[in-house]
Order: sequence, then C-alpha cells, then structure tokens
Amino acid sequence: MRKFLSLFFLLFPAFCHALPASIEDELKRDGLPASHVSIYAREVSASGALLSWNADKVMQPASTMKLVTSYAALSLLGPAYRWETDAFGEIDQGRLKGPLYIRGGGDPDLKIEDLWLFVQDLRSRGLAEITGGIVLDRSRFSVQPSDPGSFDGKPYRPYNVIPDALLANFDSITLKFVPDGKRIELIPFPDLASLSVSNGISPDRGNCSDWEEGIDTAISGNGEKASLSLSGHYPADCGEKEESYALYDHSEYFYQLFADLWKKSGGSIEGGWKEGKVPQGLKRIASAKSAALASVIVDMNKFSNNVMARQIFLSVGAIDANPATVDTARLKIASWLHSRGLDFPELVMDNGSGLSRVASISASHMGELLIDAWKSPLMPQFFASLPIAGVDGTMKKRLVGSAVQGHAWIKTGSLENVRAIAGILQARSGKRYVVVCFIQDPHPAGAKPFEDFLLKWLDGK
Repeated sequence: MRKFLSLFFLLFPAFCHALPASIEDELKRDGLPASHVSIYAREVSASGALLSWNADKVMQPASTMKLVTSYAALSLLGPAYRWETDAFGEIDQGRLKGPLYIRGGGDPDLKIEDLWLFVQDLRSRGLAEITGGIVLDRSRFSVQPSDPGSFDGKPYRPYNVIPDALLANFDSITLKFVPDGKRIELIPFPDLASLSVSNGISPDRGNCSDWEEGIDTAISGNGEKASLSLSGHYPADCGEKEESYALYDHSEYFYQLFADLWKKSGGSIEGGWKEGKVPQGLKRIASAKSAALASVIVDMNKFSNNVMARQIFLSVGAIDANPATVDTARLKIASWLHSRGLDFPELVMDNGSGLSRVASISASHMGELLIDAWKSPLMPQFFASLPIAGVDGTMKKRLVGSAVQGHAWIKTGSLENVRAIAGILQARSGKRYVVVCFIQDPHPAGAKPFEDFLLKWLDGK
C-alpha cells in the first residue's frame, strides 16, 4: 500500500490530500497524533495544494496571525505609512502659554532615542521652560481596560503591555546584569527617579541557557512608583544579560520618561500631567515620525513582537474611525479580505497579534492569504519581513547547515500546547511553495522537529 501511495504522490503531486508515508512516520517519531496537525502546502503557481491535511480545520495560529495583520496593514495603510507623535502649544520667549500638549498617533515603535530627538526638536525652537504641565492626548485608540496578566499571569512582561496611542519604549524598564568581580551590578534603563531597585544577587556558576531560573523577583508599585527587588544567583561566566519589565501605567511612564529627557536637555518642567485632547486650532510645534510601516513590520515579524502587532492592528482600525477600537479593526480587515475574494468565515482576530486563545483560522485559508500576498505588488515588503531559516529572527537557530537554510521565509508561532509555522520556501527545484503547519497538542515537544522535517521534505519537491 505504501508503495502505491508513494507512486501516487510522484505521479499526482498537486492533488495529495493524504499524508505521505515519510511524514506519517515522522509524526510518530515526534509523538504527534496526525489528528492534532493541520498542513497546507502549495506551489505558488499551482491551482491546488501539493499537500492538504486537516487543512480546513479551525486552529489556533498563535503568532502566525501577525501575517494577516501585516498584509492588511501594508495594503490598507501602505508600505510608506508613518506614525506621528505631535507636540502642540504656543511659545513666548522660551516659555509656553499654558501646558504642552502631546498627541499620540499609535506609533508601535517609539523608542527612547526617538523621544530624545523629539525633545531636542522642541528645545531647538527656543522652548526652555514648561510651567503649565503636560496634557497627554491618547484619544486615537479606545482600548477597554484589562488585566495585562490575564493571558499568562505575567502582568509585568513587556509582551503583555496593553496597546496605547501614546506608547513609548513599550512602557518598559530594562535591567542589565553586569558581573563585576565578586558582585553583580544591576543597571536599570531608563533610570527613572521613581524607580527603586534592590540588589540581592550574588555571582555563581550555572547554565547560561536558563540563567533567569536562579533569580527571584519581587515587584511592587502603584502605577506612579515602582520597586524591583531581586535576589538569588547569577552565573558570572555568562557575561552581561538583560531582562525587561513593564512597571508603570501608560501616562505615568510617558510623562516620567519625557520629563527625565527634558531635564537632561537643560529644560525645566513643572505642573505634572493630565489627560485631555488637543484644542482645535492650537499650533503644532514639533513632531516625531516613525520609520515606514514596511520597516516596522520587519521588527514585528522577525522577533514576533506582540505589542507592535496590536498597535498596527488598531492603526488599521483608525482608518475610518476615531477612536479606533478592536471592533473597527476587525471590521476593516474583514472588509478588505472580502474585497480580495478572501472569505474566511472561521477567522477570529482577537487583537491582531495571535497572543490569544480565541484567535483562529484554518491552514488552507492562511495558505490562500500567502498565495494572494505572493501575487500582490506588496510581495517584496511582506515576505522580506519574515524570519529567514537559519539566518535571523525566530528562525535563526533552526535548520542551520541544511539545504533549507537561507531558502525559507517562515513566521513562527508558539503558545502553550500550540505550535505554528507559515511562510514560503524556495525548493532545490527552483519552485516556490507556501507552507502552513498548525499543531495543537497537550505535549508539543516534538513540534519543532516535525516542522523542520516538513520544510526539508518540501525542499525536495
């Protein structure tokens, strides 16, 4: 029977809707039931799938959902789209008449260095004193209050930060662990005045791959002040490492970061902060522009940044709505998909990032999305944003030394009990295949070996 199936696959490769024997055997070796796996592989110019297994089954895509968000954003916002963070006010002899207004545009990647240049722009216009405080305009997005730790019980992890129109540096403090003789120095950045760090770390020998396991972290704060207390052991031979924490409320973090940079620039600031909208007609006096969307999605996809994905998702929702909501984003993307003849009734986009237990799509429809993207003028920007097997991003350490290295552009996804890959591969034959593999299993340890095997198998077609 297996000989017959092998001959069938050779003669009719475009119509295989059963598992080839080699793939079935690999699933058994990796301890994965075939019923828990969904696969769709198709040559980009073919009318049908090379391999389709459980491809219409509704699955959790994990971070491969970012592919839907990326393609929609490139199409609807445009690859050259840039976000703006704007300052408004009236300067009179180095002072503002009233408060400084800062309006967020939803920038998914407003870094500290961007905010520093923003401050320098204001200073170059003669502004030296802010005496009326700052009004923060976060009105472009309307996000329902939620517990950032509701997904996995880790509210202080930056990947759980709730999206915001005035997000800076992912609301994060990065703590650097620096071995220094018989002690481990802890260096926070940015070192905000309201941050307290207690260092109870001692140097030790240990495994660098799980250095975090030897450290106990106690976090406390009220949104305005934060305290980090660390104890335990750090393997000194590991050199410098770092860990990031999201400890502050959105507005408090933005204000403290801005005020810190403002004072370091030589300016003075009084009056604290409050939230509000920019008055109509008030003059814009400075602006910070993001990198182009085509560049931003490279960072988002190669390193699977959930917060950036959620910001971009809401930015799509802001095209026809003010403020943008999760619902306006969903409706806009559904309408766009329909306009391209892509009707995915099972698609559920919870937040655009895939960090969700309710997000869903089938492997066949994810594959159809990839085929559509391949045929689109946006193909270069879209696929260039994906991790390259054995080269960079979340695929950097996979398939190194194999024929697939450097020839597959693959978005990865991972949740507890869920593993996923989706992207495109150029086989040794010169043919290009889109490939999607979703795995939902209570024991997914064998998922990565199977995914790598699948890509190698496809490389031989």
